[in-house]
Amino acid sequence: MALQPVFKRGYIDYLRNNIKPESYLKDHFEYDPSQVVRLYGVPHPEGLLEQLDPTPEGDLQTAIAIYEAYPNISPLFAQQDDLWVYLTHVDLFEYVKKRWPIKTGREVSLAEQCDYISNHWFRHTKHLFRTTFAGLWWNIKLTVDEERDNKYELSEFLFKNQEFRTYSFGELPLIRHREAMIGVLEFLMENPNLFDNGFNAKARYIRLLFNIIGASKNISSLPRGFFKDVLYRNIDKIEETHDVNDVKANSDIFNEIN
Repeated sequence: MALQPVFKRGYIDYLRNNIKPESYLKDHFEYDPSQVVRLYGVPHPEGLLEQLDPTPEGDLQTAIAIYEAYPNISPLFAQQDDLWVYLTHVDLFEYVKKRWPIKTGREVSLAEQCDYISNHWFRHTKHLFRTTFAGLWWNIKLTVDEERDNKYELSEFLFKNQEFRTYSFGELPLIRHREAMIGVLEFLMENPNLFDNGFNAKARYIRLLFNIIGASKNISSLPRGFFKDVLYRNIDKIEETHDVNDVKANSDIFNEIN
């Protein structure tokens, strides 16, 4: 059984600090093989690249393929860059080039190209969950539910709205708490008409609501039902939220959360 290769962490830092856009325009990224190590206990999947769809519409398919290729890596390891940066530069380099094509030409500065490469081939500067492959793996890890007939039902729902998945969902303070994510998504699925207008504002309100709760409660052991109950108790306020001003106007409800 071949084990999954990854870059040494010092080499990842070196690559990020010495980005050369021309290296990312080639068919293959040239790297130093002496800076590669093998992950003990993590098999190297065969044919993973062929399972990925390098289009926005194919993000769910890609996410499931990434998760199923590495279902047993620990959440702690999944927060690190080792595996994800190797995949973007070696195993799945072709996918990243197609999904996130680098702009060229006089109108694009070197700094812009380097920032773009940094955000898509390395860790996103703002949030891990917007990082290529890491974000997709976490999206599935936190929503897969073996108790459902379709274990990816919640995952499919999450991927219907990229704004919620990459920003509102990705910025929740309880993002690594699976029960919380399932509770929130079940509420959204049970109230589809509630989000016909002002979806992003409503999602922002939900995020702010749980920001307050996360500051005063230890949520790591709470069941999904707790999170659904909070949302149902505030369903009228959520319904009244249509834009950013509504979010600010409804902020008084936070005082009622204990």
